[in-house]
Amino acid sequence: MTLEELITLYRADTLDKADPPFCDDELLTIYVNEGQDEACRRGQLLRDSSSPMCATSFVAGAETVDLDARVIRVLRAFADGQAVTVISAEEMDRFHPGWQFQDRQDRPRRLVTGMTTGKLHLWPRPAQDGALRLTVQRLPLKPLRHDADKPEIRPELHPALVHWMKHRAYGREDTDMHNDAKAAVALAKFEEEFGRKVSGRNEEWVRSHEADVGPGPLA
Repeated sequence: MTLEELITLYRADTLDKADPPFCDDELLTIYVNEGQDEACRRGQLLRDSSSPMCATSFVAGAETVDLDARVIRVLRAFADGQAVTVISAEEMDRFHPGWQFQDRQDRPRRLVTGMTTGKLHLWPRPAQDGALRLTVQRLPLKPLRHDADKPEIRPELHPALVHWMKHRAYGREDTDMHNDAKAAVALAKFEEEFGRKVSGRNEEWVRSHEADVGPGPLA
């Protein structure tokens, strides 16, 4: 479905067709994009091995490589065509004490998470320039802006984004559309398709500790 079709479906379901409407197209566009991001966070819907964010280069002696902000998790990694293990800082500390301060340089064999936001640490540090290829779980590459734009998630999931739009519209305070019961029903239908929300704190725990064998994630 296109952005225009999603907005049309929202207006048909909610009868929000006044002039001016309670939610204009600009606000509904914000809700659609928000809904797709939520769907991707909850449902782990978008996996990618081919977009530019999945390919990065490193230089000899580099300590870190940048990680695109749209990446939720790194699932696989290869340095110059050789498999690299994605591992948490805590696990590295257990099995390779003092790893961060070693001067050894070679082909990287570990990508260490949980050290620096937006970066992955290379171990050992590379002895020469090279290339890193990732498989990631991510958010959409770009927001919907124009009527003909389509969500990046699979087509059969597009109509469920309208549930999020309705949840947000009915939840607006101090408007004639405000209806907590309808907002709750719309959210429940959205969760039936994409799952319940976990906290950003929990998501960050998974990003940094998924390789660990220690305690479970934070509540």
